[in-house]
Amino acid sequence: MNATGDYATHEMDSCCQPNSTHLSYDEALKVLDNHCRNIQHKTEQIPLAEAVNRVLAKDAVLDRDEPPLARSAMDGFAVLNCDGLASREIVAVNYAGDIGKLSLGSGQAIKVMTGASVPTNADAVVMVEHCQVNGTQLTVTELPHKPHIRQIGDIASRGEVAVKAGQIIGAGEMATLASCGVSTVEVYQRPRVAIVSTGDEVVPYAGEILDHQTRDSNRLMLEVQLQQFGACVAESRHVLDDIDSLSDVIANLLPQVDLLITIGGVSMGEKDYLPQVFSQLEIKQLFHKVSMRPGKPIWAGHYQETLVIGLPGNPVSSFVGSVLFARPVVDAFLGCFSRRVTPRLAVAGSEFKSKARSDFMVARFDDSSKVVAIIGSGSADWRSLTATQILALVPPNSIIAIGDNIEVIPV
Repeated sequence: MNATGDYATHEMDSCCQPNSTHLSYDEALKVLDNHCRNIQHKTEQIPLAEAVNRVLAKDAVLDRDEPPLARSAMDGFAVLNCDGLASREIVAVNYAGDIGKLSLGSGQAIKVMTGASVPTNADAVVMVEHCQVNGTQLTVTELPHKPHIRQIGDIASRGEVAVKAGQIIGAGEMATLASCGVSTVEVYQRPRVAIVSTGDEVVPYAGEILDHQTRDSNRLMLEVQLQQFGACVAESRHVLDDIDSLSDVIANLLPQVDLLITIGGVSMGEKDYLPQVFSQLEIKQLFHKVSMRPGKPIWAGHYQETLVIGLPGNPVSSFVGSVLFARPVVDAFLGCFSRRVTPRLAVAGSEFKSKARSDFMVARFDDSSKVVAIIGSGSADWRSLTATQILALVPPNSIIAIGDNIEVIPV
């Protein structure tokens, strides 16, 4: 650990020379995107109160003009400008929520509260600060420069789209939908996801552990990520490195879910059986191995309507692969095109280097909002994930100096 509390960066994968047949990250993502265009979106009706973080499937329109009648923008007195500064008689008081008096005569004024209805023929609302009241008599000391009246339809008109389909429903969207009189909303169904971790060395994270064993932390990490992306984690289990066991579990899960994600078993080890299992189960491969680090061995394919993504077993590789490939798939199922992950520019606060592959370095923003690498000991170093806010994209064979622009992807 260095003086700033970060960990030192080292090579994340043992091989740094890309195979000429490996797709670039952009190429692999395009392949996945093209396949996802064929996804058949499913929708459901749910109560508005349960719709937070869901994706709207149908435009929501206003059921009335907003405001539906002229309303005061402040506390004051509704007047006719033609009366000038002459004394007026206060003939009524309109409170917010009252039907209120709907017309003014010459020499009259109506006291109004913020949000209260204003007579249709009123020219302006005079602020309380510019008025003197003596019983029922009102003297205006200064006519307003603005009417301070929200006219019918000033905010929006009946039939206008208030929230567009494809929008994630947050607090602001909830308020807008409620203001439109919406009680139930049509949203895209959340994709059902199964997560399968693999490896004889992997044991439950909550139990006792021996030195030669590894805790099953990646699966928990993926469960959280997928839920944050908006998916429904329907199944999550661990399977040993056995071809028959892997085949049985995956074959059983495929027809039950929209997306199946495996962890480990997709590289070149003797017990990396998953590519063989996928082939035996007639899962059609979209790509295997991407010229990137970490996460080069990533696998993607599909079986009928189910997408399959095989992530490497190292924690940083799994984390990065999930952000770069699983999240776009979930977004596609959700019809959530507004959330499309596009790299944005930031300023480097530390130096970044890459070799022959695109490098997606775990990084964070420093106190001056500059991007600094989270220094770690490679893709097996799960400590580096605790502070990760973004992925810093470094093109192949590049050096990005302090102060240079750098592309980042939020996690």
